[in-house]
Amino acid sequence: MKRIYPLLPYCFILLCLMASPGNASEGKLPVIEGKQIVAMVNHEPITSEEFGSFLADIEHETMSSEEKPEAVDYAGILDRLINEKLFLLEASNIGLDTLPEVIGNIDENSRRTMAQLLVKQEVTNINVDEEEVDRQYKEAVKELKVTGALFKQESDARKVQEELGAGTPINDIIKRVIAEGNATEVMEGKYLKKRDLLSKADEVLSEMEIGSVSDVVEFDKGFLIIKLDDIRYPEEPEVREKIHRILWKNAKGIAVEEYIKSLLKKYVEVDQTMLDSVNYDTSDEEYKKMLEDERIVARIKKEKPVTVGDLTAAFEKKLFHGVEDRQKQLNKRKEKMLNEILRKRVLVHEAKKHRIDKSDTYNDKIKQFKKSLVITLFIEKVIATSIKLNEEELKAYYEEHRDSYSTPKMMKIDSLIFPVREKAEAALATLRSGTEFKWLSANATGQVGKDTQGLLNFEGNILSVSSLPEAVQKVLSGIDSEDFRLYESEDGYFYVLYIQKVFPSTLRQYQEVRNTIAKDLYNIKMTEAVNNWSAKLKEHYPVEVYLTEF
Repeated sequence: MKRIYPLLPYCFILLCLMASPGNASEGKLPVIEGKQIVAMVNHEPITSEEFGSFLADIEHETMSSEEKPEAVDYAGILDRLINEKLFLLEASNIGLDTLPEVIGNIDENSRRTMAQLLVKQEVTNINVDEEEVDRQYKEAVKELKVTGALFKQESDARKVQEELGAGTPINDIIKRVIAEGNATEVMEGKYLKKRDLLSKADEVLSEMEIGSVSDVVEFDKGFLIIKLDDIRYPEEPEVREKIHRILWKNAKGIAVEEYIKSLLKKYVEVDQTMLDSVNYDTSDEEYKKMLEDERIVARIKKEKPVTVGDLTAAFEKKLFHGVEDRQKQLNKRKEKMLNEILRKRVLVHEAKKHRIDKSDTYNDKIKQFKKSLVITLFIEKVIATSIKLNEEELKAYYEEHRDSYSTPKMMKIDSLIFPVREKAEAALATLRSGTEFKWLSANATGQVGKDTQGLLNFEGNILSVSSLPEAVQKVLSGIDSEDFRLYESEDGYFYVLYIQKVFPSTLRQYQEVRNTIAKDLYNIKMTEAVNNWSAKLKEHYPVEVYLTEF
């Protein structure tokens, strides 16, 4: 389910901002040209709409994160927006926004944005083959209920085969096999996904009918005999959605490719003879001359043609270095490179024809890109240059934050699950009396089926204690290896937890985590530097904040 709840307070705040005009002295926001103002930076207003848009961007970051959302710091978010304005002002004053690298990046981004918006506008009504969705979905969710065993010795597998031929139920045979310990792996009538099966078992099962038993199958891990009890297809909407999304993406990719091919056919004429004559197997001196070569390799209707110089310059951007690289690669790649150039140019040509470069959407995207680019450059070239780290600082930070650089406490845990306390307590007592866990797991009656929805998954895995539910952590507090505990879940199941091994938390060696420490400390210093620069710039550029209550 998509997490939408963080957006609700943002929308509420925005609605409140837009509710009614007024002035700051009355506790309301001032209005300039019909727009409410939340702050003023160097006499330039920050509107409620701009603040709302900024909140939406923060919401997008929140939804993209797997971390639990925290309380929204609206004042902090507004301050961040003010800082951006301040940094943009200072960057402009020192000429960062006019640097060739900035102009070049903006130009490249503008062409890419036009192409993207054109494709979005023109390539629509993408159809997905629903039968293919169903086929892939069934294959993905299919679960096989299997009973069987894998043996090292062929004789053990043949013995099972003989017992089955004599009419002995396979479940009885499996219990005997477990008790004797002859099998290296056992499957006890559990529903398994294809990915959970041995590759050989999956291959054998794919040719079996429900209720049938395989012959003894030999492969690298031993000798396998297996029965297919059932096949089911559980409902997993998220799997179907993922498959549909992938197939839609593939279908869109095909549609986009066909659209671009139609534009190439409509606008482009390639001079194949000229292209074939272009030879990059040459000296550095001759290669440099080719950067200025105005011979035409392709013509585009109502656009500048593509020259040998354009083609060569495109290779330069791909960072091919040295004569040897050119001899080995460029002649082979020139047709592909020309196609890349032509695709970009016809998309931009068609976008301009549709006046996409005049649209508000396009201009907003370019404005946002330029803002982000200039702010990033200001941080890199102005703020970040003042940040220095030395070894003494890193070691001191390491000592002060030892917990942050320690391995988590881990436990290898298995479990038996019962629907009633009495059964669980009886099993716990049996285990504490010395009964082997594996034997009891195979023989204890009244256990909850492993395929029951909503169960906690232990199954002998090594787990971080901090990743376990809080109630489980409390139950396991102070436990040692080879011990047992009883845990009652919120949904009424009783878990007999078998802690096979405890792996205590240990401090990692300094050199092992040095890079992580440097990154953590750098981020702290960067935050301090940003705040210091903000305070410094506020002394030069007047800032007024009108939105103070949230």
